[in-house]
Amino acid sequence: HSSVPHLGESAIKKMFEYLLQLPEGLVVMEMDGGININTVPNNAFIELDPMSGYDDPMSVKVSKIYKTIKEIEQEFLKFEDLDFSPSHPTLNIGLVRTFEDHLQIAGSCRIPPVVTNEIYESWMGRLNEACLSVGAQFRISDYKRPYRTDSDSMLVRGCVADLKAMNLNEECITQSSTNEASLWSRVGIECVSFGAGVREGNIHTPKEHVAIEDLKKSIEVYRKVIERFCI
Repeated sequence: HSSVPHLGESAIKKMFEYLLQLPEGLVVMEMDGGININTVPNNAFIELDPMSGYDDPMSVKVSKIYKTIKEIEQEFLKFEDLDFSPSHPTLNIGLVRTFEDHLQIAGSCRIPPVVTNEIYESWMGRLNEACLSVGAQFRISDYKRPYRTDSDSMLVRGCVADLKAMNLNEECITQSSTNEASLWSRVGIECVSFGAGVREGNIHTPKEHVAIEDLKKSIEVYRKVIERFCI
């Protein structure tokens, strides 16, 4: 029964790395880690039975799938988009749960615009093949293409001007998550993502919150942008 603490990176991936180093005959009794697919998990544990000796243990199946994930992550490094940080695609395994008759592994893949649909689908196809080869099911529950808006566009320059007038941070940055803007941009609608409060270290956490004062500032920003472009 081993616990894998957070050591600056995904505890679930560390657990899988640990599993790769063990003899194949060990039987996984239980795996658990993470809280949702979007958050990098800070703890995980695995319970093993060295005496059972099943012919087709779960440890072998999980290890094969994880090896494929590692191979794909190496290919991620070939696709850099310096406008984004990190500049290459990333894959987070955010959740592992053991149920009575199956093990669930869930995560999210973040891709910058430089990655085409064909490349993305080839990666997902390889994951699907790895899962099928060990009798597992692979499912994509949601997919939104990333978008990029020219920082010199009229929309961006107008938003920046309104933020500057309110003495708010007008720096244009990229974000690692997705929202409705990814859908609207597909049909040619120019988009800027803006929201209230602190993003980093706040969203998708147990203590996620937005200050009332930040909400008031956001309302004023929305009002100014609407007046600039819609009236």
